[in-house]
Amino acid sequence: MARIRQEHDKLMVRQALNISSADASKRTRLSPEARRNQILDVAKQSIADDGLRPFALKRLAKSAGVSEPLLFHYFSSRLDLLQQLLLREYESYLDSVHSSLEDTKTLEDVCRVFVARNYDHHDEDNVMDLLLSEPEVAVAVEQQQSAHHKQRRKLLVNVVAQDIGVNRKKAAMLVRMASAASIAAASFAHENNVSREETIQSVMNFIAQGFQSHNTK
Repeated sequence: MARIRQEHDKLMVRQALNISSADASKRTRLSPEARRNQILDVAKQSIADDGLRPFALKRLAKSAGVSEPLLFHYFSSRLDLLQQLLLREYESYLDSVHSSLEDTKTLEDVCRVFVARNYDHHDEDNVMDLLLSEPEVAVAVEQQQSAHHKQRRKLLVNVVAQDIGVNRKKAAMLVRMASAASIAAASFAHENNVSREETIQSVMNFIAQGFQSHNTK
């Protein structure tokens, strides 16, 4: 799923770059929202390719096939653009997580969503991580990030406590251990070419055995 979304994003950027090679008078007329997203798509690909350090609005305007005045019509500064890009990417990430959680019914279902997300995060470009590493950019999603982490912890702790019959303190400890194992496994799998399916199932087996050893029911 993550790979399909990534390929779609790259296709959109290539189309945007093709536009930039045409004469400005022949540029496709887009709605304001579509133009804004097209500029953000090109910015995202530029950062994915070259990192944040060389990223500049003048270069972006040329790559996106828009004039600098038009670019500044949508984004007041480099920082404003980076913050809006991060906000868009983070909201897309949250929507993906919430959508995946809608059909969960068991502890295994919930755990599998987050284990899969940890693996897929390594498959996707690192633009969101790069943006989050810049404090003045990351502030744009500070509240959403804090709320998401709290909601995720609360959900997992409640499900674990109810499913295996432990108190919330012990459930919180088990959740943290399971999360660390999932993140470490995802990193190892990508470094050593372990398949997605094998990695996720191995982590799920590891977590299930750990939870079961504390089951009081």
